Amino acid sequence: MDDRFLTNYSETSFLNSLINSISKCDSFCFSVSFMKKAGLVLIEKQLEAALIKGVKGKIITSTYQNFTDIASLRTFKKWADIYPNFECHLDFNSFGENGFHTKGYIFQTKNEVELCIGSTNITRFALLKNIEWNISLKSNEMFSSVENALIEFDNLWNNTLVLDNDLIKKYQMQLDYAIDRWDMDYFDP
Repeated sequence: MDDRFLTNYSETSFLNSLINSISKCDSFCFSVSFMKKAGLVLIEKQLEAALIKGVKGKIITSTYQNFTDIASLRTFKKWADIYPNFECHLDFNSFGENGFHTKGYIFQTKNEVELCIGSTNITRFALLKNIEWNISLKSNEMFSSVENALIEFDNLWNNTLVLDNDLIKKYQMQLDYAIDRWDMDYFDP
């Protein structure tokens, strides 16, 4: 098994590892609490190129702390409309006792599986500047941590909502009336 500790200052950064894994995979599953367009643009071309090739992709994100932005959700909705191999779910009720705060990335090819778990969300600061810690585990065979992560991913998938235009509008209204807004990674499309 290949294991790597990835940061923004390691020899191979988390972002470079993420881009490399996206470009080589046959499928990916991301469970990431925060998505900001300013971070998504750093991997957007690679993700869309993978989807064009037919890579199967699933992303779960959330409205936790009102941090995810509408621009990212619109990108995911557009992809879901264009590519039948892409789906996105949103944890809309992520405040309170069950805060959605995952940062997990699973990649599969015919010959390899990779599980990357750590602290990095898809935001510009997380992908480029913050002190973030991530562990990447790769193997030529399925291993128990990936199996458990896939079970957990499926559980989250089954308990979150399919991203659609009505859900985006509902979240936009929530943001419009929110007292706290997080905009350090603000992106105006």
